[in-house]
Amino acid sequence: MSTKIPIRFLDAGLGTTLELPPHNAKFREGSSLWSSDFLISSPDTLSGVHKAFVDAGADVILTATYQASLEGFAATEKLPGDQTPSATAIDNGSHCENQPASNGTYNPEEATAFMRKAVPLAKEAITSRQHNGAERTSKGVALSLGAYGATMQPSTEYSGEYKPEPMKTVQGLHDWHDRRFKIFHDDKDTWDNVDYVSFETLPVLQEVQAVRQIMAKHNNKCYKEWWISCVFPNDDLTLPDGSPVSAVIEAMLQKSDPGKGQRPWGIGINCTDIKKLNDLILQYESNAKRVLSPYVEKADGPWLVLYPDGAQGSVYNTETQGWEIDPEMKAKGPQRSWHEELAEIIIRTAERGRWHGILVGGCCKTTPDDIKKLRAQLASATSDAYYLETG
Repeated sequence: MSTKIPIRFLDAGLGTTLELPPHNAKFREGSSLWSSDFLISSPDTLSGVHKAFVDAGADVILTATYQASLEGFAATEKLPGDQTPSATAIDNGSHCENQPASNGTYNPEEATAFMRKAVPLAKEAITSRQHNGAERTSKGVALSLGAYGATMQPSTEYSGEYKPEPMKTVQGLHDWHDRRFKIFHDDKDTWDNVDYVSFETLPVLQEVQAVRQIMAKHNNKCYKEWWISCVFPNDDLTLPDGSPVSAVIEAMLQKSDPGKGQRPWGIGINCTDIKKLNDLILQYESNAKRVLSPYVEKADGPWLVLYPDGAQGSVYNTETQGWEIDPEMKAKGPQRSWHEELAEIIIRTAERGRWHGILVGGCCKTTPDDIKKLRAQLASATSDAYYLETG
C-alpha cells in the first residue's frame, strides 16, 4: 500500500486500574458513580492514574466521567468534610425530579462542579508529562460520556435494558445526553480543555442516533473530534438490543443532515472481548464501505477506535459490581497476552488500509503496563502499513 496510516494510543481501564496496587480502591456500595466517585474522595489518586497512562505511552486520556450523571450524584451521600468546588449555575432541566437531592447528597450545582473538575485533572496529567524527553504533539483529553445505562444502578450498558419508557426512544435519550453534554460544553474554560469527545459503550441503536443529533447541534463553531463506540457482548456479534453491525454502521455513518445528525470523526468498539474484535472489524469495514462509498473518499473517512477489554474470560457482574471467572475459559488454561493479540489485529487492520487512522487502547482489566507493552509491540513490528504518530 502506498500510504501509511497513523496510530494513536488511548489509555485503558481507569476503574479497574484503581482497584489494583498501589491504589487498592474500594468503590462505594450502592453508588453508580464508580471511578467518578474519586472526583469527590481522592482527585489526586485519579491524577496519578492518568499520569501513569501518559508515562506508559498514551496519547489520549479519557476523563473520569464515564458513569457521572446528575442523577448519580443526587443519589450519592456526601462524605464528611466534603468541599465541593464552585460551579456556574446552568439550566439542568427537570430530569432529577424523581431523585431529588437532600441535604445529605449532591445537588445539580455541586454535581456540575465535580463533573467539570475531571477535565482539568486529565489535562494537567497529559500536559505535565513527556515521553522519552520529547513533547508529543497529538496528546489530548477525551471527554468520556458513557451510555445512559452506565449511570443506572445496577448498570445496564451491557444489556440495553433501559428504563423508564421515555429512555427507550431517540428523543428521550437525546434529551438526557444533551443535558449532561451541556454541563461541559456550556462552560468555556472546561470546553477549551477538551480535545475529543467520546460516547462510549452504547448498547442500543436509538442512542447512536441521539448522540449524532446532539453533536450536530453543539459541535460546529468550536469543533471537537469525536467518536461513537459500541459494545458487543453477544456471541452473534450484535448489540445488546439485537441490532446487527450493518444497522449500527448505518446509524453511525449515514450522511450528515438535520435528521441524521453530525457524522463522527471516529467509530469504534469498546469493552468487548478481544476474541470477537477481528470479526467485528471486518464487518465494520465492509459496512462502512457500503455506507460511505457514494460520497466519501478514504482521506475523509473515519478513524477506527478500538479499546477491547482485558478480562480474558472474566465476566463483570453488575449486581455485585465484581469480576467473576468464566469456568469454561478457566478450563482452557492460560490465554495469549492481550497486547500481542491486539497488536496482531491492529497490524492486519492497518494493512487492509480501510481507515483514515487507528486510535487504540484498552478497557476493563487493562493497565498502564498493557499500554506500554502494546506500544512497544507495534513500534518493533516490521510493517509499511502504519506509523506511530508520536513517541
